[in-house]
Order: sequence, then C-alpha cells, then structure tokens
Amino acid sequence: FETAEVSNLPVSARIEPAGKGAPVHRLLIRPGAGEAANYIIANQCCHMLRLYSAPAEKRMIPIANRRTMMSYIMETEEDIQRIGDSLGRDKIKKLVTMWYEGVVYQLTKMPPDIMIDKWLYDKCPEMRPVQLNSIRRQRDIAILSISEDLKSITPLKIYNSSNIMNYVFFKTLEDHFHLDFVAPYHNTPFIFEGGPLAKITEQQYDNTHEGDNDMINKWAERLNLTKWFEWKHYES
Repeated sequence: FETAEVSNLPVSARIEPAGKGAPVHRLLIRPGAGEAANYIIANQCCHMLRLYSAPAEKRMIPIANRRTMMSYIMETEEDIQRIGDSLGRDKIKKLVTMWYEGVVYQLTKMPPDIMIDKWLYDKCPEMRPVQLNSIRRQRDIAILSISEDLKSITPLKIYNSSNIMNYVFFKTLEDHFHLDFVAPYHNTPFIFEGGPLAKITEQQYDNTHEGDNDMINKWAERLNLTKWFEWKHYES
C-alpha cells in the first residue's frame, strides 16, 4: 500500500487496487475525513480480501459500459421522455446518467456489502459504533427516496428497483444486528418484492467472492436488470 491525502476526494476514503500499470494498492484519504473513514477503509479492504481469496481465473467484477447503458436507456425511454418534457433537456441529461450509475452501484455493491457488514460486526466489535453510525446515516438517506414526489420525477423501474434493494440491504442487516432499520418501509409496496429477495439473500448466499457474484446475478434476475451491467475478468 501507499497512502496519500487528496483534498478533492468525493468520499472520506477510497482504495485504488493494484493492477496493470499500478504496482501497489493506493489508500486515498480526504483531509479531515473523520472516524467514518475507518469504516470505509475496512469495508474496501474486505472487498479486496474477498476478491483475492478466489482463484485467479474466477476473479470477475461487474462493469458498466456504453452498451449496457444503452440497454438501460431503451428500457426506460418512455419515462425519460416524460420526465424530460417537464424538467428540460439539460437537466434530464445529467439525471439519466445519475440514475443509471446509482442503481448499478446498488446492484453490484450491496450483496457483498451485506456479508462484509455482518463479518465486521461479528469480528471487529471495537468498530461497531462507527459502523452502525455509518449504516444509520446510509439508511436515513435511503428512506428519502421513498418519497412520492421523487417517484414522479424518476423512471419507475429505477424508483422501484432502488427502493427494493435498499429494503433488502437494511432488512438482512436488521436481522443480524437485532436492530430496527426497516420500520419506514412497512407501509410501502417494496416489502412485497423485497421480502422474498431478503430471504433468498439470507438463505442462499455462499459467503465467497464467487457467491457474491452469484447473488448479484440473483438480484439482477429478480429485478430484471440483467442487461444493465456485464462481467469482466479483474485483470482485464
């Protein structure tokens, strides 16, 4: 590892893994990041440990590209057109990319994050206060997306998929931590699809890198998002 402070880093901390043309892992920290950076660093280290624990030929990672983004645009075209008519061309162009990146990030990161958070909670009790504070902040932001006002200016597939994945994430962690994370979802439709997906996640997860990828595929199939990303070998 090499460590550097980066003043304009958009997050508290980030790890850039080694690879072609990058001989070492780089730990980037924003000055004044605070204690939350400890949880982010631990989380990203766990992602790397899971990746490198797999046989080299099976280290696959999900990626988005122009082709997968076109699939997303084609599937949400009518909603994009409807929202663009009311918000204007310039604003909708930014939103189209933001929606796509956001939902693909959830889809490809939340399943392994569930297993990582369970592991950190069990194995690193000294980190629990920082971890739980971070997860609660994430939950508080997530429940804002339940808003009916937001629904009117978001493609329905994005709105539903994002909220279902949030529910599954917080439901599985709620059960493990014995805390109440999902009360705000009780009067929403997201529990009807999210409940069965949470059970699949809890009961069918193989706790490995390959299991992470299998569960990402299971989520994608349930939410009909299989064409919105593709798999590439880590070294490529």
